Amino acid sequence: MQDCPKRCARTAHQARSPPQGDKRPMDSIGPALRESLVLMEDFVGKMVTLCPDAIIGVDRRGVVTIFNPAAERLTGYPAAEALGKLTIDVIYGSRQRAREIKKALYSDEYGGPGRLEGYETEGVSRQGVCAPVRLSAIVLFKDGQEVGSVGFFHDMTRRKQLEDELRRLSITDSLTGLYNRRQFHSVLHDETARACRYGRPLSLICLDLDNFKPFNDNFGHQVGDSILQLVATCARGVLRGQDTAFRVGGDEFCLLMVETNEDNATIAADRFRRAFNDQWPIAMSFLHKGMEPVYMSLGVAQLQPGEKPDSLLMRADLAMYEAKRAGGNRSVTAGACINRTREC
Repeated sequence: MQDCPKRCARTAHQARSPPQGDKRPMDSIGPALRESLVLMEDFVGKMVTLCPDAIIGVDRRGVVTIFNPAAERLTGYPAAEALGKLTIDVIYGSRQRAREIKKALYSDEYGGPGRLEGYETEGVSRQGVCAPVRLSAIVLFKDGQEVGSVGFFHDMTRRKQLEDELRRLSITDSLTGLYNRRQFHSVLHDETARACRYGRPLSLICLDLDNFKPFNDNFGHQVGDSILQLVATCARGVLRGQDTAFRVGGDEFCLLMVETNEDNATIAADRFRRAFNDQWPIAMSFLHKGMEPVYMSLGVAQLQPGEKPDSLLMRADLAMYEAKRAGGNRSVTAGACINRTREC
């Protein structure tokens, strides 16, 4: 690793060689200029060593000739082992990725032929871990002939993690951990489009808690929040992996069930309601026994051919209000079954 700065300095020096046709020997350069070149080489070498981005230089065959400490951290290879290996083995991980990067390097799309700026790809470490990287690279020439290239790999792992976390926060309800109203409308739109395109069943369950407001007012928001969290816990326990639960309002929730017709969705709704009722005595055991429990009213609707998302939501919502009107603690189906109720 000790000669890595010198290698880089030599490569940088080659890139600054006199124009083709200039035959002046180095001995003819004045002492001041020679000293300046030595200082510049030392500066470049230190800059490569201290650079937080991985710097990897290769010759025309793709053999690694420059490998700074940041490259060691990114790939897991010590410089002594990486030097002399192909970049496919050190960071690219596959010939396909190497071909894609080479194609981009010689195209006009990312800065011009022989130059690459801000190309996003993945680096593969020695342990097989993929890391998102932003690559900038340039082809090096000597006497008009290509002698290799040098790439700067900026590790994007932390940034991607922050972006993913910000996105998660933007679509998630902080209290329950379920998706929020914004994400509900997005997923509902996508799933109704998919179901209509392929002729697959899709059902929506809307639910509202009965007696929640007076309960929340009497016992405080902290206890009320625990009830909302209990709803989320029961939803996770009942729904399949492909189904999705959302908190769309204060005590309003929606469950989107793909590949599910209205009858099966109603069975799931009743199972969900009973799971919540079964947990109620346990969750509320610290309160006095004379309190009126919180129950669920649920409305179930299956997507009709050509139906829009708003229409499906309206029918499920109306069915839910029909369940409330009938006394609560029940599920009601929309459509032809709008007046049919299922009670405990």
